[in-house]
Amino acid sequence: MQAPNDRFTTVVTDEEISNLVNEKMNANTKKNTKCAVGVFNQWRSFRTQNGDAIIELHMMNAECMNYWLERFVMETRKQNGDEYPPKSLYYIVCGLLRHCRDMNVHDKNFLDQKDGRFAHFRRVLDAKMKDLLSKGLGTKVRRADPVSDDDEEKLWANGMFGTTNSSTLQYTVFFYNCKLFGLRGRDEHRNLDHSQFETGQDATGRFVRFIGRNNKTFKGGLGDLRLDNKDIKHYASGPRCIVDYYETYLKAIGSGVFYRKPLISDVQDKHRYGKSPLGVNKLNGLMREMCEKGGLVGNFTNHSGKRTCATALYQAGIDEQQIMERTGHRSTKGVRTYKIANANTQKRVSDVLNPPSDRNNENFQESV
Repeated sequence: MQAPNDRFTTVVTDEEISNLVNEKMNANTKKNTKCAVGVFNQWRSFRTQNGDAIIELHMMNAECMNYWLERFVMETRKQNGDEYPPKSLYYIVCGLLRHCRDMNVHDKNFLDQKDGRFAHFRRVLDAKMKDLLSKGLGTKVRRADPVSDDDEEKLWANGMFGTTNSSTLQYTVFFYNCKLFGLRGRDEHRNLDHSQFETGQDATGRFVRFIGRNNKTFKGGLGDLRLDNKDIKHYASGPRCIVDYYETYLKAIGSGVFYRKPLISDVQDKHRYGKSPLGVNKLNGLMREMCEKGGLVGNFTNHSGKRTCATALYQAGIDEQQIMERTGHRSTKGVRTYKIANANTQKRVSDVLNPPSDRNNENFQESV
């Protein structure tokens, strides 16, 4: 039976195939790969000025690649001349490996323990990373702070959340998209669509439902065939029933892109949004903006919402698998990086480990 003429699409070109592959690559991954290659090429130029003609990495044979990579990890520095922290150095090497893959070099993997051709390079990299750590580099990791219950209450009390105007309503749904559904990255928020949310009620109660698409940990490709996209129902009630805020926001935007520029409210229309999407930089700094305006002190980024989600669930004793379903983590190792103790927990631990105190004297003085 002959297929109808409209069954298949038009003939695709090599350029269209290449564009599709590039579009589906993670933006941060591409940026990091480009940065790693840039560092390597700057080092190549420096070496060339000193009489060493070094060919491009992807054109090297295994022996040549092993030789020059050893010297690169020993000699490379930041632009200010300081050495890289150990993990940063490793990530640069990972970026170089991705670059080789992008250039269709698939027979050389200098990070593969089974590839004996690069065994010496890996020993050099391992030793260099240990040396950097011994110098104190990379020992202080600056992480996004979770928003505590007290901080969250402060945001409500200071008018950052609610339905007062278009901006406060948008702050509300943005924050709870992070906290309730584990959204984190700029791209996860930027690509959101009205159709991914719905509100309703069933036998359990009122809910807002989020249907996820692809994200950092779920691309939907060959590697994710055994995984499912997020499909989360969050039930809510009470005076701050979050379903009410989602219903109001979804009605205000109507359809299409989820985050749009808030417009000044008028008497007839309290919540108004433009047709164009919220700017990338604006969206990237939305959590920090609302926290600063709300009077919070700390390192708050868009990552704070997802960390808040995981931290709150861990502290409430929720099963780890349930936490991973909310946050989208694919491994327990990944989600456990979010498992941090709050100030109260740290205080209890400190009290247990402090010197013994005199029960009858709060100002215990140690015997000499």
